[in-house]
Amino acid sequence: MRFYAFGITPNHDNLMSRKHAAAWADKKKHTEIARRMFVQRFPGVDVQAHSIAELRGMEGLRVRARYAELGQRYGVTWKGRNYDKSNWNLADNINRALSTANASLYALCAAVVCSLGYLPSLGFVHDGGTLPFIYDVADLYKDITTFPAAFQAVRQDPDDRGDLVRTLLKERVEQEKLLQRIPKNLEELIA
Repeated sequence: MRFYAFGITPNHDNLMSRKHAAAWADKKKHTEIARRMFVQRFPGVDVQAHSIAELRGMEGLRVRARYAELGQRYGVTWKGRNYDKSNWNLADNINRALSTANASLYALCAAVVCSLGYLPSLGFVHDGGTLPFIYDVADLYKDITTFPAAFQAVRQDPDDRGDLVRTLLKERVEQEKLLQRIPKNLEELIA
């Protein structure tokens, strides 16, 4: 559940990179792909009626409500998403578990995205940093993978230092068949 680097063979096809870049550069297609990503997270919501900025705000509200719901379900005290990157020890157990699980999911998504030839730096919803497309892709699956894995890990072992949450995340990734789903989902999104 770590991703450090990747290489490509000399005869590696760049078709996906070209498709991705063309879709990202076309404002209409860019917005359409971002909306399709939101459709997966907001079933039944007319995403056409909202701007991308509004959808980002709706996503933030949805995630906060989901965290609170999972906290109640798993009996884990939820005070909000809060952590200090410069001092990891200041974060509470659930925030550390969520960060650990998310980092592992980002690594998995990076491995899939890069191996298929997509461009990690060209996101459709996220746009900052060097990995916005990785964050776009990971956000499609957090609700079924990292969120429940983190809350379950803290319920089972509040002092877990990451091993349990990564094990539970791996189980969820396998149950959800993410390695099979992500390539198909990406092809549908970028098509």
